[in-house]
Amino acid sequence: MPLEGPIASGCRLGEARIRDGQRVYAIGDIHGCLRELTALHRLIEDDLATSPVENHRIVHVGDYVDRGPDSRQVIDYLIERMACDATVVCLKGNHEDKLETFLKDPEQTARGFFAFGGVETMRSYGVGVALDAPDYGSVSALCRALHELMPEAHQQFLSGLPYSHVIDDYVFVHAGIRPGVPVTDQDGQDLMWIRWDFLNYEGLHEKIVVHGHTPHVEPEVKPNRINVDTMCYGTGRLTAVVLERNCYRFISTQPE
Repeated sequence: MPLEGPIASGCRLGEARIRDGQRVYAIGDIHGCLRELTALHRLIEDDLATSPVENHRIVHVGDYVDRGPDSRQVIDYLIERMACDATVVCLKGNHEDKLETFLKDPEQTARGFFAFGGVETMRSYGVGVALDAPDYGSVSALCRALHELMPEAHQQFLSGLPYSHVIDDYVFVHAGIRPGVPVTDQDGQDLMWIRWDFLNYEGLHEKIVVHGHTPHVEPEVKPNRINVDTMCYGTGRLTAVVLERNCYRFISTQPE
């Protein structure tokens, strides 16, 4: 299907390329959905077995925690995969940023953290928090409990996540980029949190942006970007875009 949009100097989907012999799988927001994550990795393994390629990368664009039931288990899985597979890349999303902020300053950030899935994250670590009515009167105690129950490796994983990853004509981020700013000069907060200034921009960027952060039932494809957040925690569909040469396609898990 032809893409519609304004033509400007920059990189346009369909013209952007991944070098010959390389394939990239970019996975959208996971949000504590371990079953879908492991299922999608199996689908990627099947895809590689069916259509081998010289080199590949698997890029996760962030938001591993909150909303779904298995945030701790998702981080365990990703740490293990990164340790044994150099092709796996994990970027930082705004929910990882929010979790780190809560661990540093719980009194100021608890309401936002709890309201957007943090309760589910705490419960996955064994912290006793009511899903429907978290106790804001004991925020400091809940934060201390989370500190004690969260493995040091998980805290190191969170603090070490990069904001972006560049492969050829594509830049992979969680939320998007600031239009008009070179990729190398982007601010980390924008890369994790930006929304409408990026989503509403119809011009071309220096690279095609592959991102998540803004959920859609189906992947969203524009001349300047690809959004792979298919709201896994609500739909059961975790999606990867597959990039090869100047083409793209999608692989998704199916709801039960």
